[in-house]
Amino acid sequence: MNKYEGGCACGEIRYEVRAKPKFSFHCQCRQCQRITGTGHASQFMVPKDAVTIRGRLTFYGLIADSGNTVSSGFCPICGSPILKKSTGYPEVLFVHAASLDDPASFKPQKIVWSASKQPWDYVDPTLETL
Repeated sequence: MNKYEGGCACGEIRYEVRAKPKFSFHCQCRQCQRITGTGHASQFMVPKDAVTIRGRLTFYGLIADSGNTVSSGFCPICGSPILKKSTGYPEVLFVHAASLDDPASFKPQKIVWSASKQPWDYVDPTLETL
């Protein structure tokens, strides 16, 4: 079994994922750009029931271009983005790769919402774009 651990900058939030990611990607939607303060968010999707969180996340919800409500979970103390959840995919969570203790273990498979990409945001051109 794969196990991934991570948390926020101040240590208030810690999590453990006990499953291999189902999908890993760079998202270039405007919501992800605003949440991360850069051109994309690097995330991986895991089953919700495979995640244990210590600490209490604060969530901020927005209506995505898909029409789903997407809520970003972040640390209420330091503001670090940790994960996202979507009403369109209630059985999974989308974990921010930068919150991993070992972010080098993240391997993106695709780029999503590329229609919103910024010209200054360079991502691996060999990745499939959706």
